Amino acid sequence: MALIRSDRYALAPMLRASASSSAPFSGGLVPHVVLAAALLTGAAGAQDSPQAEGPLELSLEAAIEAALENDLGLKIEEVAAEVASFTFAGSWGRFDPVFRAAASYTNSEVQQFVFAGGGFQTITFDIENKSLSSGIDYPLTTGGTLSASVDYSRTDGFNAPLPVSSALALAFNQPLLRGRGENYATSQQRENELRYRRAVERIRQSRQTLHRQVSDAYWELVAAQEQLRVANETLALGREQLEQNRRRLAAGVGTEVEVLQADTNVAQRIEQQLQRQVAVRNAEDRLKGLMFPGKSVQSWERELRLSSALPEDEPEPTGDWSASVAVALSRRSELRQQVLEIEAAEQGVIRAASERRPALDFALSARSAAQSATEGDSIDSVFGWELPATTVSLSFSTPIGNRTALNTELSARAAVRSARLTYDRLESQIVEEVRVAERNVRYQLQAVRAAAASRELARRQLAAEQARYREGLSTNFQVLEFQQQLAESLYSHTLARSNLVKAQTALSFAEGVLGESAP
Repeated sequence: MALIRSDRYALAPMLRASASSSAPFSGGLVPHVVLAAALLTGAAGAQDSPQAEGPLELSLEAAIEAALENDLGLKIEEVAAEVASFTFAGSWGRFDPVFRAAASYTNSEVQQFVFAGGGFQTITFDIENKSLSSGIDYPLTTGGTLSASVDYSRTDGFNAPLPVSSALALAFNQPLLRGRGENYATSQQRENELRYRRAVERIRQSRQTLHRQVSDAYWELVAAQEQLRVANETLALGREQLEQNRRRLAAGVGTEVEVLQADTNVAQRIEQQLQRQVAVRNAEDRLKGLMFPGKSVQSWERELRLSSALPEDEPEPTGDWSASVAVALSRRSELRQQVLEIEAAEQGVIRAASERRPALDFALSARSAAQSATEGDSIDSVFGWELPATTVSLSFSTPIGNRTALNTELSARAAVRSARLTYDRLESQIVEEVRVAERNVRYQLQAVRAAAASRELARRQLAAEQARYREGLSTNFQVLEFQQQLAESLYSHTLARSNLVKAQTALSFAEGVLGESAP
């Protein structure tokens, strides 16, 4: 516990100190990331300059950095963690020494009856009383208290001089049953520390979630742009076929039906091209919304040029799902937060169990008091410890029945059981999530390879059918069918590659290591 207390003020600035780090976050507390120079120009300039900006060259890493720097939800979590750090540091103020002092002055008139001259007479005295007291109380992490105090009092106004009173007292109080021990006295501080650590873990979880969202949005935009290129390519093929059919019709070797079929095919390709253009703009807006939240026209209208490309193929993943599960169980933020939740609930049990006990308090006090004609003599006598008095006492009390404390303890223990059951449920859910994610990576890898083979076969098939058509051995309808099959295979290949990258991101997220280096 001494370690916790000595470091209690060091934890408060941790969050702020991490803001100077520009490295990717690595499972520690909460380092920030900063934008690259080009992104800073793009983000800040878009807010300040009324002129239209040029295209923004954007890699996946730069997009993630921009989102981590600008996301408002992440900033809210960081502020919440900072609040928790101050609350934790401030809770140790319970053990700060307390200085107390009091001074008073009283002026009063007192009547006394005296017997004189064969009868009673009333004499009035003007009395002045001056008193001063000061002391210091030092709370201990054992639950007890050390106290020291000095008192001074002087009364003037009677016909006869009165002595000056002074006193010095030292006291020690310590609970022996209820409220005893460091575990009880510092349980609230430990709970505040756990709240702070949970807030830090929530930041880590938010960063990983944002990382996944940006990654998915980026690859969706890459896929949409490639789908648009496919639409342009197939439209060019359709127009080429239409021109060929028109030339055949003009030469008298073709038919008007073939021209109509090719013309209809071109119209369909144009419609698909328009759909792909809209899909690209929608995907751009999703990515921009994550990177540059706000209402800046320049940010929303700026063209994005993506520099990270979808992979053509990936190596077969090694290992089995149990290795990924082992990583997830040690790195997932939800489990770490739940462990801290269990520890916090256990602090409640410590307090409730202690408060259920009877109160048995030990007190030891030593006091030196003196009365003298002058202040100097009185103070010398007190600090010389000439007339000491020592008191040792025990006090005991217990509520009969004690139903409140009993049920509070039962409730606290039930809260611990609930937190542990929640951990078990999360653990099971994470195992399932990792298995599904790992299986999906393997499936998507095979899907990419199958789609690549289908694409190449569709190209060869179309080329062969076009050659047959030129020789009069095929029909226009068959050529258009093979064009459609090529378009579908190109779309499928692009979609499969995008799904593979997203599946790999989902696996890293399920393992709890997305955007982080190994521990």
